Amino acid sequence: MAGAAILDDPRRAPAPGADPAPTEKHHFRADIQGLRAVAVGLVVAAHVTGRPAGGFIGVDVFFVISGFLITGLLVRERDRAGRISFRGFYARRARRLLPAAFATLAATIAAAHYVFLSGRFQETVTDVVWAALFSANINFALQGTDYFELTAAPSMVQHFWSLAVEEQFYLVWPVLILLAFAVPLASGRRHAKPPRGSARTTVLWLVLGAVTAASFAWSLHATSTSPATAYFSTFTRAWELGVGALVAVSATQLQRVPAAWRAALAWAGLAAVLAAAFVIDERTPFPGSAAALPVLGTALVLAWGATPGGPGGRWMLGSAPAGFLGAISYSLYLWHWPVLIVAGVLLTGGSPAFYLAALGGSLVLATVSYYCIEQPVLHSSWLLPRGSARTERAGAVFRRARWVAAAAVVVAAASVVAVVAVPRADTGEEQVAAARAAAEANAADESQPALTPLQEEIQAATLATEWPEDLDPGFDELPGYLTKMWAEGCLHIGPDNVDECRYGDADAPRTVAVLGDSFAASWVPALRESLVPQGWAVQSLTFGLCPNITATVFLEGQPFTGCSEHREWAIEHILEQRPDMVVLSHTWRAGLERGADLPAAFRQGLAAVVQRLKASGAEIVLLGAPPGSVSLLDCATSLNGPHDCLGGPSETFAQQVASEQEVAAETGVRAVDPGAWFCINGLCPTIVGSTPVYPDGGHMTAEYSRRIADEVGAAVLGR
Repeated sequence: MAGAAILDDPRRAPAPGADPAPTEKHHFRADIQGLRAVAVGLVVAAHVTGRPAGGFIGVDVFFVISGFLITGLLVRERDRAGRISFRGFYARRARRLLPAAFATLAATIAAAHYVFLSGRFQETVTDVVWAALFSANINFALQGTDYFELTAAPSMVQHFWSLAVEEQFYLVWPVLILLAFAVPLASGRRHAKPPRGSARTTVLWLVLGAVTAASFAWSLHATSTSPATAYFSTFTRAWELGVGALVAVSATQLQRVPAAWRAALAWAGLAAVLAAAFVIDERTPFPGSAAALPVLGTALVLAWGATPGGPGGRWMLGSAPAGFLGAISYSLYLWHWPVLIVAGVLLTGGSPAFYLAALGGSLVLATVSYYCIEQPVLHSSWLLPRGSARTERAGAVFRRARWVAAAAVVVAAASVVAVVAVPRADTGEEQVAAARAAAEANAADESQPALTPLQEEIQAATLATEWPEDLDPGFDELPGYLTKMWAEGCLHIGPDNVDECRYGDADAPRTVAVLGDSFAASWVPALRESLVPQGWAVQSLTFGLCPNITATVFLEGQPFTGCSEHREWAIEHILEQRPDMVVLSHTWRAGLERGADLPAAFRQGLAAVVQRLKASGAEIVLLGAPPGSVSLLDCATSLNGPHDCLGGPSETFAQQVASEQEVAAETGVRAVDPGAWFCINGLCPTIVGSTPVYPDGGHMTAEYSRRIADEVGAAVLGR
């Protein structure tokens, strides 16, 4: 995101991404400023509203811009001075990036301390440390290899991964350029000031192009083999910065293209960037080949965007609004994500108040950050050689900073008054009142069956307004809870660990096998608690993200062959071992082929699996997945209570239960609806008594699974 950092007036500023010495020629281009505005606008819109789905490609646009600007800066410095000052380069990077970034990180820790409970706060501090060391991408790549981190609460500094990629890139790129200049030319002028001719451009092209091509090839490979880590990897992203670099070293040659073609190609490039945001989505394998569309589109704009008749005109990328948004784009990128996370925790997502807080708050903070942090630092002498600071405009910059800071204080005070004085329409008290009214109505209706003890506990949970002090597991344990829950390895079952994931007496006369995804695995503690004392053995055969259907499951845009292989092995294992009972459970969360009819695929696929398993002679039970509710990791804060985290079941729960009942009737097996063990009157509390139900809104805690063991065991046995 260094490409998002700029100087003061977008009409008169030096080269964006640079902090040039007073003698350096200015190379500002308004079209690049506008391109930054497009990039940050796509990112913010996608994060706040979810549209366009591929708005995350704005980060790729920034990568290309960065490669273009930084390479141009280094090449011009080598041409002008005969050398590259690494000290000067990294001082400029530090002046440009660190003040605003560290201010954001400090504010993030303060906000997390105020809003979050201790578990998520500690997790945020850890992520901030990684981000401050410009290693956030490594941190999130490591987390991405953990299946259960996919459902964890989002980190407040998740967006810092892109800054880490750029900073790691900057550790190597100046050295590569210096090496390219060190290659002797045919003229033998090894120690003379390097010429600017085609020979030097060819050498730069060969060196930088080789690195870019190698990175692109690795990106294709890694995206198909390890998509969870490929997204955050510097090695899979370096080619995007490299494309920008190649445009920078080819500037002279590119201007030989006829003007009419240059303008048309620049417009085509801008269209490609915008189209990418709409044709790419979270199911697209990325970066890989898909990233080529926004990357090459950005390259076309960088090459010819300033051509008369191109998109850099004053009514498009060169407009004043685009210039301002481009100017604050670095700060806007930094601030929008933590603001969005806090707004999502404190306000109802999708409400007018949420959008106002997320968008308005981000823009205000970005403006303050730009005028009160970025600009004053860039007009100070920090990290500059003595006597080299530019002072001709410093006075105006600092005066503007004081005015902006004063205005920010007024806005902040007004916002606090509004929050305190204006009653919130989205508080949990309304849900508690509705739950109390429903409970009273049920009690008065003599035709309704009496509530079971568990249902009475669930009903009491819908009326609770304070977090239990004896919560087990506690809030400190919830981050990473699911990873620890299956640390023994009994989630992904295969030939190597199948015997280790069998519970009960080895000579138990009866065996129940549990087949399905991670949601099926969350039933295992309940089945162990209930059935093992009754003389049963419980055999887990689960596999994460692998439902009991015949359709091909997709993981991050690629066929999940591990699921298909596991399903075939598990079915054959059941047919061979012939357990007394098979419990099938899964959710509809697994991804299918784009355009697939999800309800039909799950209904037909489940029926086909049941028919195959019936050959084992086992009794088959279709146990619905937990209905889900609000994620405690996302919802619970120091400012709210359980009543603020009440929610209904997942959108597909009722449809899934109905589908399983249809399959049961069609195939002659039994289906169990688990809804009454979690919800009452349409509300599903996140905590029952002192036990969290779900850490992530979907998977049960082992503690709650054991708590409802009697109900689960009786239902599975048909009692």
